[in-house]
Amino acid sequence: MVPFHEHLLDRVRPIWDAILHHRFLAAVADNSIDRQTFVTWMQQDYLFVREAVPLMALTVSKAPVSLRRFLSEALIGLHNELDLFEALAAEHGVTFHAVEMAPTCHAYHTFLLATGHTCSFPEKLTTLYGAEKAYLDAWVWVKTHQRAASPWQRFIDHWSSPGFAGYVDTLARHLDDAAARCSDDERARMETLFRDVARYEYRFWEMAATGERWDA
Repeated sequence: MVPFHEHLLDRVRPIWDAILHHRFLAAVADNSIDRQTFVTWMQQDYLFVREAVPLMALTVSKAPVSLRRFLSEALIGLHNELDLFEALAAEHGVTFHAVEMAPTCHAYHTFLLATGHTCSFPEKLTTLYGAEKAYLDAWVWVKTHQRAASPWQRFIDHWSSPGFAGYVDTLARHLDDAAARCSDDERARMETLFRDVARYEYRFWEMAATGERWDA
């Protein structure tokens, strides 16, 4: 029987392939990425991670006792990611001050906020796995296709590291365990949430590539 996390990926394979073949990632890999384009992604992802902290806390609060430590450590990991953003911002003269969420970032955050407040723990775990798996696969793709070191190498190395891969693999195992105890209806909702996460992950790269902004 196919593990549930693999089943989820199989159901969204066209979207997942589009994520991994996005022009933003290709430009990062071959060092042709425009600085402002990368900065746009960096500023938006910083805001996204910052606002993900309370959402992760909601997930921890609903987790079974056996997963509280694991997810609490993942919460600390988000703070470490913010430190990484801030360190590279200082190195490259990037500011996060007075930056507002672009429409896609805002919509994705709102979607996760609703998930955090209204969905079951297995559904929350599904959205977390989807977001983290998308980043692992995207940045591993970049690292694999790099032609030379990038000015943004610390980002690439962080999300393609064995440590991050191990964390995502552990999430997958816990998701499989949770799904095994869910009803067919709940698993169907988990599939829908995973699909929506994949769509937002694609839109996030598109947002950065186009410099998306509010019209007014």
